[in-house]
Amino acid sequence: YQQALTLLRESAGKLSDNPEALFHFGMASYMMAQTEMAQGAFRKALSADTDFSGKAEARRRLTFLENAAKQEPHADQLEKEVREQPDDVIAWMRLGRSYEAQGAFVKAAGAYEEALKINPELLPAAVKLAQLNVGPLQNKNMAFAFAKRARDLAPDDAQVAGILGSIVYQLGNFSWSYSLLQESSFRLHGDAGVLHDYAWCAYVLGKISEAQTTMERAVEARPDPRIAADAKSFLALTALEQNPERLPQSESEIQRILVTDPAYVPALIAKANLQVQRGDAQSAIAIYGDVLRHYPDFALAQKRLASLYLEGPARIDEAYALALKARNTLPDDSELAQILGELSYKRKDFAYAIQSFQESARKKPLTGKDLYYLGMSQLRMGQDTESRKTLEKALSAGLQEPMLHDARAVIADLQRRSQL
Repeated sequence: YQQALTLLRESAGKLSDNPEALFHFGMASYMMAQTEMAQGAFRKALSADTDFSGKAEARRRLTFLENAAKQEPHADQLEKEVREQPDDVIAWMRLGRSYEAQGAFVKAAGAYEEALKINPELLPAAVKLAQLNVGPLQNKNMAFAFAKRARDLAPDDAQVAGILGSIVYQLGNFSWSYSLLQESSFRLHGDAGVLHDYAWCAYVLGKISEAQTTMERAVEARPDPRIAADAKSFLALTALEQNPERLPQSESEIQRILVTDPAYVPALIAKANLQVQRGDAQSAIAIYGDVLRHYPDFALAQKRLASLYLEGPARIDEAYALALKARNTLPDDSELAQILGELSYKRKDFAYAIQSFQESARKKPLTGKDLYYLGMSQLRMGQDTESRKTLEKALSAGLQEPMLHDARAVIADLQRRSQL
């Protein structure tokens, strides 16, 4: 039907006074659920003075479309229609919509599937089936199959990209979901639903700043109350990442949200960060680990967990693996570069430790401890002059014991050797 529609559109344009050509163009439009185009073609064909073979069919289809536009048909009327005209895709589609309105989602899916059997290229039916399966029918694999089918039918359709992106997100394929939702939001501009889903996908990949900016755009698009409420909570909680001093005063709000939704990730992250502030590393580790079991590519949790594992020699390799994964998503994160520097020193990879600390220093000043690890790494790599200068900076930055004693001893030894 899609190929027929393309050819018949061209034919009807060149034979604009030929009712037979117009009728066939109208039928092809009808079978592709292009209802406005079909109505226009049928009206023009029926207004002609000459007879044509499909005149009765054109009148029946036009009447059905016009009546349905005035008042939504009842399910019993549509059931009668499909019994009499089992190849009427529009009747099947409207029947599916009627069943949906009644909450009869299994019957609705059956109606849409019938329409798709009649025309396997019927994009609206594939989209509806994807939405039903990811929603009330809770069959994510079927949802994915129909969404993928819709994407194949309309690879350049931004709305389909958004629907598939939301479904793939729920299936846990966050990288592909991010790509689809980014494409959809760019082309649909002010679609609050797509922007909301895109923000969440960016967030679980650790792109916090991008997620916040996108969620703000969703709010500006005047979303429905459900999305607006979620956006408000999301923005308030993710803002705590840049303002950790506000965590204690936000504790009651964090707990309130977790009572309503125990799996709400921004609230879980805020709670874990608060536990770190209070010195309860084990509770924070448990929360970050739980988040990563649900969202294994969540770079923020990977980074936080790697930082906590730094203090335990038995988990250095595990911390390093987490930090490297986070690095794929956060290549310019100075805190992550500092974590990788310390981990690399403890793993005796002194060259990478130097590289990581120097990268972190380009974005913000290193602490005394960071300068100590950098200076000691330079010492291990035979960079005596650089090591001495770095360790002297570490002393000036307030280096604490026992590192302070080690740094002074190394500086003294380097001074002695330089005088020989």
